[in-house]
Amino acid sequence: MFDYRKIPGCLLSAAALLLAAGAPARGDSVMSINKVPGQVESKARRLMHDLKKQGFEVSRGYFKLWSIEDCQYTIDKMGLCFGNNPAAPYITFAVPPWPGEFVDSKSNLWGPSVPGYIDVYRFDPREAIVILGHLPPPAAYFAEQTYLFTRQGAFSTDSTRYKEIYEKFGAFANVFFSTVPDNPDRIVAFSSLSNPNNNVVIERKSEAAFDRIRHFIITPDRFMEQAVREAFAGISVRDMDVFTEPVPSDMKVGLDEASDNFSTFLRYAQPEDEGAQGTRSDKWRTNLPLVVLRVRDTRSYREVQPYPPVVLETRTAVDEHSLEPDLGNLLFAISERWGQPCATADCSDRAESFIDLQTAPVFLVGPLCNEYGENCAGDNWDTAYQLLLPKSLDNGEIYAVAGSLGTETGNATYVGLGINQVSNFTGVANLSDSKLKGTANGYGGQTGNTDKIFLYYFTRDCSDLKYLTDGHCYEIPETMIPPGDQFLLTIRDYIVPDTLRGPDSSLILPAMVLELKRP
Repeated sequence: MFDYRKIPGCLLSAAALLLAAGAPARGDSVMSINKVPGQVESKARRLMHDLKKQGFEVSRGYFKLWSIEDCQYTIDKMGLCFGNNPAAPYITFAVPPWPGEFVDSKSNLWGPSVPGYIDVYRFDPREAIVILGHLPPPAAYFAEQTYLFTRQGAFSTDSTRYKEIYEKFGAFANVFFSTVPDNPDRIVAFSSLSNPNNNVVIERKSEAAFDRIRHFIITPDRFMEQAVREAFAGISVRDMDVFTEPVPSDMKVGLDEASDNFSTFLRYAQPEDEGAQGTRSDKWRTNLPLVVLRVRDTRSYREVQPYPPVVLETRTAVDEHSLEPDLGNLLFAISERWGQPCATADCSDRAESFIDLQTAPVFLVGPLCNEYGENCAGDNWDTAYQLLLPKSLDNGEIYAVAGSLGTETGNATYVGLGINQVSNFTGVANLSDSKLKGTANGYGGQTGNTDKIFLYYFTRDCSDLKYLTDGHCYEIPETMIPPGDQFLLTIRDYIVPDTLRGPDSSLILPAMVLELKRP
């Protein structure tokens, strides 16, 4: 049974408290879960009133956090935690299902929900989900993104792509091809629907994003988008402050069991005031001053006006491959300092490369995953992903990890290096660009461009390694990665400065890892 006492106080949502107390599921009781400012609440009530007056059916949900503390809840139902970022809890919502909407035990996955509410939902073809809210204080990143979560179907096991992924990833490829537990006829997709509405998109259209009241519409129906926008205009909301996420026509919308289901997340990472409790960003995450509504047209005879399949926006990047000789020189210098020299000048005989997950054979991008039934693991077009295949820690291994640092090469607004437990694909720790910056400078006399490269070590025990690691060593204790399990590393480069999206991953220099022995 879920133990609420193990959740830190700042993350224990009002929803969990209500659930633990057996609070009523419907009506005004759920409205008290989020601390919504009067200006937002007033707009929400007026919008609901006007939409109902026009004949639309409207219901209200609530927002909640999905943090690392909730991973076990998700693992118990799905067997994995989808490579979550433990440093930045996700914000999602739970909504009441429509009458006749199929609901099963997997309709609540992202931590406990108030009875009568679900956080994995299906779309009525004539539905819009509407979010009103006060956006958080300034940070490196904020975005709203909806995902196709699971769908009826099967993998393309005969495809070249399927076979190449298993050849490249071995047993870990099971993460990319997984079915819903207890329902092998339904595959896990967790794939993005569109180009996210992030803070840069919001700023360019409405002049500002952080600390502002902004609104979002998520819908498969152009008619519903227009109807909601007109309702917003009727309560004096500027059209430039409303952002639409279209659900593309290649989704199988509907309320029956065979239809696709979906989840929506808000990502909020690296607030400017991060690092202390009681900050404005911490209070925002605690209060979640947001409102979510489900709105639908009950006229089943009205023809739906679908959106076309999504077209991903073009991404750019500074080509980092000119740093490859410097990275090779760095690895060789490391091997010499440790008294374990490589046989080649660039350590190509021993070093292993990270894998770009957004190029062949994986193509970890929502619209490109769906064709083959892949699990896209909560992908995001706002970032480029790299992954290091699983490694053991049980025999004293030490791993030197070096790579380009996107914030210094001009390819990222922020960078996260994630440590993940392999058995349940759970993110257990994260190192940000501020922690990685300057970590290769100790080798400035032996290779160039160390200001654009990071170097960090990972092992069970960093004691007596300060000289060899310059103090840049991360301990992974057995309480984090149990004996017999393995860990893997991910690198995420978010948003190229002065653009809307993440970097073109083909231009990112893959990071490298060198396995070492304790002297």
